[in-house]
Amino acid sequence: MRFKISVALMVIGLLAIALGIAQRTVWAPPERASASYTADSTAPVTVIDPEVFGVHEEEVDVSVEADGDFLMAIGRAGDVDAWVGEAAHTSLTGIEDGQLQGTVTEGDAKVPNPAGSDLWVSEEQAEGSIEHRWLAPGDGEWSILLAADGSEPAPTNVTVTWPNDTSVPWSLALIIVGALLVVLGVAMAVVSRRPNRPSAGDDSPGNDSGPRGGTGKRAVAGPATATLAKTDADVPTGRADEAAPAKPGTESPEESSRTSGRRSLMVRPALGLRAAAAAGTAVVLAAGTVLPAQAAASPEAEEAAGSPVVMESQLTRIMDSVAASVSNADKARDAGKLEPRVGGAALTVREANYTVRAENGKAPAPVPVAAGPILASMVSTSAEWPRTVVAVTEGEDNPVPQVIVLTQQDPRSNYRMMGAMQMLPGTTFPQVSTESSGTPAVPLDAEDGLLYSPQAAVKMVAENLDSGKHQNKIGKNTFSDQIQKIQKDQVKSNKSADISFRRSVDNKSLSALRTADGGAVVFGHIRSVTRSVPAEAGATVELSPEFAALAGEDSTTEGVDVTYSEAVFLRVPPAGSDEKLTVVGVAQGLVDAKLK
Repeated sequence: MRFKISVALMVIGLLAIALGIAQRTVWAPPERASASYTADSTAPVTVIDPEVFGVHEEEVDVSVEADGDFLMAIGRAGDVDAWVGEAAHTSLTGIEDGQLQGTVTEGDAKVPNPAGSDLWVSEEQAEGSIEHRWLAPGDGEWSILLAADGSEPAPTNVTVTWPNDTSVPWSLALIIVGALLVVLGVAMAVVSRRPNRPSAGDDSPGNDSGPRGGTGKRAVAGPATATLAKTDADVPTGRADEAAPAKPGTESPEESSRTSGRRSLMVRPALGLRAAAAAGTAVVLAAGTVLPAQAAASPEAEEAAGSPVVMESQLTRIMDSVAASVSNADKARDAGKLEPRVGGAALTVREANYTVRAENGKAPAPVPVAAGPILASMVSTSAEWPRTVVAVTEGEDNPVPQVIVLTQQDPRSNYRMMGAMQMLPGTTFPQVSTESSGTPAVPLDAEDGLLYSPQAAVKMVAENLDSGKHQNKIGKNTFSDQIQKIQKDQVKSNKSADISFRRSVDNKSLSALRTADGGAVVFGHIRSVTRSVPAEAGATVELSPEFAALAGEDSTTEGVDVTYSEAVFLRVPPAGSDEKLTVVGVAQGLVDAKLK
């Protein structure tokens, strides 16, 4: 019976080992898992949502196939959604039951070509197909946008692959338990096959070497009852060198040794089996606590707080594009070349300069704009539009560093330069409010922890330039000194004309960002109008060549209004500070001259 049990244990053990090995070889799961989506859609945009990339923390491959050329662009999830807006689009939302899930949203059948948008951290043009290894550009949630040219259907044949969970926790447990069962079975088989030799004093039936008497003759066994009734005194005395038979209920030393040996062999395998079972349970539980890759936590629902809306690589690309547009336009004196990258008063100033230079080739050209190196930057963290970015650059043709203010009006527009101001002597560019170069926007009409609201600060500078007001609240600067001196000289030197100055703030041009000390930087345009009217009836006011080029006449008897744009970049101290309002950078440009 014991031998049959040992054989069964060995068979079960070998089966367990084979099963464990099969789980690691024949039945092993594939190394990579995949999910696909294919559908016929006429939508001009396809968006792969952040949830798709959460299927694995480190390695996700995206494969796209299409009938022709298409664009793959990567941007923040909120920016991609904002760009798509009301357009018809296909959204790939996640993976369920091994399938890539998608939904189609109805909307506008055509959108602008998304290629070249400043919202994209990176983009790639492909022909027919593309293989992309997904790497999140930074913190927060990111999406992929697929499109042809904005009018043709976007690709919808998408496959996502990732490393599969190839762990087989039961395999090791089966191999270990199987090996222990085989060892136990072998041990039991060895014990069951050992001969069971009789003891020296055994008088059981069939033993012909029973007790001997003193004469050494063979004793004849009597009735069993008589034999059992004998006492020690009735047993014949044998030779001194012969062992006496064992007493009932006792064991000889040899028999005791054999019995003890058998008991120890039976106990040790039993303990080993319990240990193996415990070990197997421990292995299974340990493996079971490891979550598979696809069970990773889902991405956060919103963009990381404080993330700048433009990354360093984007800002470099934007500045290259802005500087190239300005340079080309300045050389050609063609304002049309400015349109994609220059706006607001900065565009108006250069348009006026091109007009003046067309009439007067000796008129000075505007200060060039350098793309880099970028010495410092401030990037808004506001997800709303318009968005503001500030960069400080210093090129070979720039005598001093420039503060470049860029604004993006809406998701489908690119950043445009709204101002390029030269930093004044003795000024320092303020520190941004976060280590990641992101800084929140500041309300324009509220103090919000500031000494003055952004609107009030620019208005104070305008009034100071007009009349010297707020002199004790604004730090001394060369721009204010020069403007006030020029205005006084104009009034004194033109006896035949009455000259007056009037300034107003273009509130639509204002933007403000928080600084590290709790203050803010403020950018804005001040509209400065210099009015010259003849002091006496019939008198004539002569116009300079620059004014004449814009006014169309070189003199007037009625008067003329000459308009300048004065771009200012200010630092507003935090509330409770004893510091003054600081003028960090300025730029002045002629805009128009109109006869009265």
